[in-house]
Amino acid sequence: MSKVARKQQIKPPFLLTHLVSSVFKTNLLTMVIALVTLASAFALIVLSHKQRNLYGDLEQLHTERNQLDKQWRQLRLEQRVWAEHTRLEDVATQQLGMKNLDAKSERIVRQINDQED
Repeated sequence: MSKVARKQQIKPPFLLTHLVSSVFKTNLLTMVIALVTLASAFALIVLSHKQRNLYGDLEQLHTERNQLDKQWRQLRLEQRVWAEHTRLEDVATQQLGMKNLDAKSERIVRQINDQED
């Protein structure tokens, strides 16, 4: 093997080790800063995505809360209507045939205990 061929065989591994060692020795701080910058950029992307998803969920929950609040107000209004005294009195007189009694036709019923002696 000639001297030139031997140098070409030996040169690439030494070149690679030389490049790696020079990068780690002289540009170590630059590499660390670049890696930290890339990591923070990736974290920013991930957190922005999570924030968008959570905000969408929050908006959906607000919409659901508003619908439930509207339904609750309608149910309370309906309950008040069904419980009104005049409505109950109308249903009792018209549908059930009940009527208000005067004092003369009113009867008081008492329970008599059999054990009294």
